[in-house]
Formats: sequence, structure tokens, C-alpha cells
Amino acid sequence: MKPFALLSSVALAATVLAGGAAHAESLSVSTTVAPYCNVRLANVSSGTASVAHEAEQMVANLELACNSGGTARLVVNPLNGDFKNGNHLINYAMRLSAADSAFDIATTDATPGDAEGSGKFTRNRNGYSQPLANGINAQFYLNVNVAAPGPAPLGQTYYPANAAPAGTYSESFSFELSAV
Repeated sequence: MKPFALLSSVALAATVLAGGAAHAESLSVSTTVAPYCNVRLANVSSGTASVAHEAEQMVANLELACNSGGTARLVVNPLNGDFKNGNHLINYAMRLSAADSAFDIATTDATPGDAEGSGKFTRNRNGYSQPLANGINAQFYLNVNVAAPGPAPLGQTYYPANAAPAGTYSESFSFELSAV
């Protein structure tokens, strides 16, 4: 049996060597990455959250993702600057704390015509950021336990959160992340 195995091995080696020169193959692969910028509410079902009449509390987790090679711009827009129920108002302060400090919004009273001038809070992140392309976390905080900023608009009344007439007070926020 050994002579047959030896003969087969020699025949196989001769066949491989006689097969000729090696042949090379090449493969080119490409992929396309589409531009994207988005904000996702990570823990809020149907875009609705509640806030208690206590100290500051987190009302939403957001995920910010953008693969811009230039500037990524976050715009946070409070609709009214106050919680409203008819003519009753409750003032509040807001804060955004992000994994990239370029998007942070310090605690501020969000009255219409706030210190940033337009009622909108705009933050820019210049240059490409791999963590931002992968998606970073941000937390949105509200505090309704703050004093009213001054006299209420004509026909409306400011109330402290713990002394406001019963009812549902609401405010809406939009979050927009875009490449600039």
C-alpha cells in the first residue's frame, strides 16, 4: 500500500508543477456613505414627556448623529418659552447636556426673545467628529420651579408651578441637527 501512496503523491506534485505559472486575481470594492444628520428621542414614547413641580429633572434622552465634514448645527426651539394652559403660564428653565460639550446649553430661562435673541438655541460643532458620526447622547432637563421673569403678557397670568390652577400645562420643543 505504501508504494501506491508514494506514487500518487509524486503524480499529484508533477501535475501541480506542470499546471503552469500562477494566476493573480484582483478585486476592487467601493462603498458610499450618504450624508446624515439626525436627532432621535431615545426614551420618550410618541414625543410626550411629563415634568414634576420639583427641582430640575431630566425629561428626555436624545441621540445626536451627524457625519458632516464641516459644521454640525443643533437648533433647540421652545415653542412658547412657558408652559401654557389657556391664559395661565408657568415659567421654566431648560438645560441640554451632551457628550460633546459643543452642543451644551447652560441652564437658562427660555422666555420668548431669550438672551440668544430668537427664542431658538443654536449650537455648532465645527469639523468632523467620529463620536458624533457614531451617535452621541444628550440629556434634556427642565425646571418648572423657577420664578416668573416679570409681568405676564397682557391677558395672561404667571403662576408658580406649585400654585397654578389645576389643568394640563404644555410646551413643545423641536430639536434639529443639520450639516451646514
